[in-house]
Amino acid sequence: MDAEQIIRATPMINHLSTIAAIGCVFPTYFLHLRPTTYRLVLSVGIIFGLSTLAIWITALLFGPLDEFARDIAIVTLVSFSPLVVVLTAILVGIKWISRVVLWNTVVLTCVILDWAGVRAYFWALS
Repeated sequence: MDAEQIIRATPMINHLSTIAAIGCVFPTYFLHLRPTTYRLVLSVGIIFGLSTLAIWITALLFGPLDEFARDIAIVTLVSFSPLVVVLTAILVGIKWISRVVLWNTVVLTCVILDWAGVRAYFWALS
């Protein structure tokens, strides 16, 4: 698989990673979990939410891209970096999280906004 195929697969990866992240994080609103289990589930949800970023970084490092594809990848990474920074900061500080509903809401908001942004970006390019 070359970098061009990875970039073409990004919209589907974006959809699937968002569904997986919401599927991990949303049920914690209704379940009463122990703090360690809650942190684990939230971490998995964040990792799924960051998978689109991982795919883009892989595409940039994996193979030679033409100038247009490289520009698309860089613009996408820079455009959605604030949401990625928030998710990464939450993942790094996961052991200090104590307010369940607040962090669920922050993670869900970041994942959904990131999904909508990537979706709108690819819709505009097509």
